[in-house]
Amino acid sequence: MSLATSGGMSMSAGAAGGGLAMAHQAQAMVRPAAQPPPGAQIPGATSGLGGPPGLCAALGADLVDKNQLSMRQAKNMSHLPVVAIDIYGTDPMVASFPPKPEEPDLSLRATIVGKLQAEVSFKKNEESHKVLRKYLSKDKSYEDLKKSSLSASNGDEVITLKKPHQWMGMRRLQDTPDFVKDNNHVVKASSNNTGGAIAAISEEASLECLHVTNGTLDGLSAPKEDDFDRVVYKIRLANSKKALTVLPEEATNLILAMAQTSVARKNALEDDPLDYPLALALPAWACHDTSMEAWMDSVPGAVFFQRSIAALCGALLPPLKEPQNALLTRITNVTRALLSEHQRRNDGTEFDYEPLVVIAGITNDGIECTAVQISNIQENIPSCVFGNYKILCNVSYPTVSGLEKVEDCMQKVYNIIGDVAPELDGPVGIVSYATNKDQLSGLTKKLESSRKNLDTWEKVPVLPARLDCVATGIAILGGVTHGRLARLYTAASGKPKPALALQISNVAPTEVGVRMSYKKGVWAPVKTIFAFDRRVPAGPYGIDLTAAQCAAYLQVGAGDQYAWDSDELTDAVDTALKDIEGKEGIPKREVAALAFKIQIVQRLTRDSDWVNVGGETMPLTKTEYEGEKEKLIACEHIVLELSVNSTGAITQSLVGKLESVVQAVVTSRNSKIRYWIGIILAIAFFGGFLLKSYWEESVFERDTRRLLEYYKHAMPGSLSDGDRQNARYLVWKYRGKAKVLWRRLEKKYDIPVLMAHEWEDWVDPNAKEEEEIVEEVDLDLDEQDDEDDSKIDL
Repeated sequence: MSLATSGGMSMSAGAAGGGLAMAHQAQAMVRPAAQPPPGAQIPGATSGLGGPPGLCAALGADLVDKNQLSMRQAKNMSHLPVVAIDIYGTDPMVASFPPKPEEPDLSLRATIVGKLQAEVSFKKNEESHKVLRKYLSKDKSYEDLKKSSLSASNGDEVITLKKPHQWMGMRRLQDTPDFVKDNNHVVKASSNNTGGAIAAISEEASLECLHVTNGTLDGLSAPKEDDFDRVVYKIRLANSKKALTVLPEEATNLILAMAQTSVARKNALEDDPLDYPLALALPAWACHDTSMEAWMDSVPGAVFFQRSIAALCGALLPPLKEPQNALLTRITNVTRALLSEHQRRNDGTEFDYEPLVVIAGITNDGIECTAVQISNIQENIPSCVFGNYKILCNVSYPTVSGLEKVEDCMQKVYNIIGDVAPELDGPVGIVSYATNKDQLSGLTKKLESSRKNLDTWEKVPVLPARLDCVATGIAILGGVTHGRLARLYTAASGKPKPALALQISNVAPTEVGVRMSYKKGVWAPVKTIFAFDRRVPAGPYGIDLTAAQCAAYLQVGAGDQYAWDSDELTDAVDTALKDIEGKEGIPKREVAALAFKIQIVQRLTRDSDWVNVGGETMPLTKTEYEGEKEKLIACEHIVLELSVNSTGAITQSLVGKLESVVQAVVTSRNSKIRYWIGIILAIAFFGGFLLKSYWEESVFERDTRRLLEYYKHAMPGSLSDGDRQNARYLVWKYRGKAKVLWRRLEKKYDIPVLMAHEWEDWVDPNAKEEEEIVEEVDLDLDEQDDEDDSKIDL
């Protein structure tokens, strides 16, 4: 690999296809903050900062995109520049973003470093072979390899690996897209591939020196048609030595290391260049599971973004000098026109407009079109003029004939926007981008002709972006992810809080599904789990897998007697489940669990076929060992959970305890027994409390009445006679010791304490018989008394 300029870098000062000159970029680091871009002066727009400049001190808080980095990783690399690489571009470029300053600086900008040759060349001699072999075994460093084995030139005395990143994650040559095998390679049969696979031969090397073949991750064992297989390079640097196996990931790492070294040379830092954080832009057709697995395993700590979003971020960057940014100017004019129309209507509604931008890009390997809504103007952050990107859809094709697919891409984007956002009138502009001047010109013309076939987009202008927009944009996105650009927003509490300067709502660039087999050789149709344009990250999505369900499908003859998607199949399965569940259906469930297989699949483009992700799995089985002999045990139930991130990487996990079918029946029976015992105990426990409470209340009221009756007969007319509150207090005071209270009362008043209803028959044995008092009545009344009685008014 080489960077084509003096000092290992390349940037032609006036090259029309090269973007910014390096001297111009150097000025960008020392200039004061740029003036607000044209779009920032849109009336009614909200600023990216939620308060006065004094609040900017809050931006010093540690921030990081936790979807890609941990806080510790960001802190450990905060003093290093971010190395941004547009490795998939026709003319790849390298950019950098400055280290995090001690004081927040919203004027930080990305810097273009130079062009990059996406290839790595090795010298053909024994010393080169020896050093490369030791480097692959981790016994030699990159610096040792660079001195003794790597070459900066091409020729007969070197072996060159072109675009090794195209092979990232490829399992087998026969599954590799044709454009990867055909582009820059001569396809011939491989004599030393026992599997009969195709081998691609480099144009600069003979069959004996270099070929691409099927291999494995360890580089030693033979391919077994499983997930351990890999497409590998076989390199013979010396005729007397065996060919060395080099993985595409290892070759790609060498290209990335050269880019890191170039940035280190420019920044003149003492740190190891290989420690510099990386930010990579990947096109949508490369954002799939096998590719992302290879990237994340080979470049730990790197951050990845969709290439179209990086291009938009770079296209929205306001220039330091004239001419003005055409896209920002267009957005400003359209927004002002819509605002004026809204003010004329004066209908009392709030002006709310989020511009829609369609961005289309092309490389030698494919084409992609993306529709994005942008919002949240940020006047104080020139690198992120808009703070929110909401992606609506993405359409891509891996092909060497990208221009032929432009019209198809645009038509699909047009239709999808009409379905998902029919309220939108259309895009404010169509942005074209490429890293090659001729490609950019051809793409722009093709877009101008394609828009004429779209009813409401006929007058939408096509705006070509700078050739370095992807590299610049990925550097900015890398800086944002590492928390080096932040903004303030007003939280619900009313206080300003810091947040990353750019928030991106991604959609899935691929489609993820599962395919199930209940009988050997018979597969059900793919069930889509995450469709294209689904908001990501998404998941986990759980799929219940049971042996009973598998046995039911197997018994009713799913796919033979019934169509897979028919209602008759559903009814037949529900009926069959009644006979299969329970102890009697154990043999059927065991057979079905051992036969059940599942395959996770992914579709890279909307018109392509499903591609297997990993191998077939048997989730309803587990392996047990009887001595040295393996035995598959059928299991009853498990849950398969699937998740997908913003770059198409799939995460799968099995959740639950794998129990054998027999053990599951026992567990289920025991579970039912425990369930009912638990209910009984719960009833007894809580019922006991209720009964105890009822009994205590009844006893309390009974003793209160008993005490009141006692005072009524023992102390009639006293203060305690009829004093219910005093009686309740005494009963409460002697709760649990009522006998003590009764004994003390009997001792004090010498009267037994009876129950309330017993007092009616009680007779005091100590009471004296009252003498009968006989009143003598004089029946002879005198006359005066008769007169007085006659005066009484009856």
